Amino acid sequence: MTHRQPHPLRSLGHAMFALVLAGVAVPASAQLALGGGAGRYSFGGGISAGAGDVSFLAVSPYLSYRVTEEVEVGASLFFRVRRDSRFNRDLDTQDAGGSVFGRYHLPGPFFAQAEVEYVNYEVYRSNLSTYRKSTTGLLAGGGISQSLGANLSAQLMLLYNFSYGGYSAPAPYSSPWVLRAGIGLRF
Repeated sequence: MTHRQPHPLRSLGHAMFALVLAGVAVPASAQLALGGGAGRYSFGGGISAGAGDVSFLAVSPYLSYRVTEEVEVGASLFFRVRRDSRFNRDLDTQDAGGSVFGRYHLPGPFFAQAEVEYVNYEVYRSNLSTYRKSTTGLLAGGGISQSLGANLSAQLMLLYNFSYGGYSAPAPYSSPWVLRAGIGLRF
């Protein structure tokens, strides 16, 4: 009988499963307002996780600048580790990338957002060796930011990846729709 060595991501997978059971497996983000008067700079980030046959953990910090009351521009980075348990052995990959985005704040809690995203992702071949691919995507959509108190807000955003049909297989996404949710804290 062969004994499989425990892998560091196995514990991560168990922790993510516990998070899902606890109902916390949605991205969370925090914002920090910097600068004078209007607090035009925001710094924050998100953490997201998922558990199942394909488990993942992702971290995504960002920095933005409020050009006017309506217009905000920014940049974001992300790093993601994945474990695919659908095969005879667990397949672990790492992805990284970044984006630049523009957000237009509409009346009320609504906003429109567009972004250009670069993704460098790891892919397994049929012999289980890996190689890396890179792609650039254009995403746009909208969202809502609802205040939960003086310094806390909940955000929900739905973006469409207009580059989805142009990806060669294997693609970095399984759908052209990107749903993001989080909690924002200004302090």
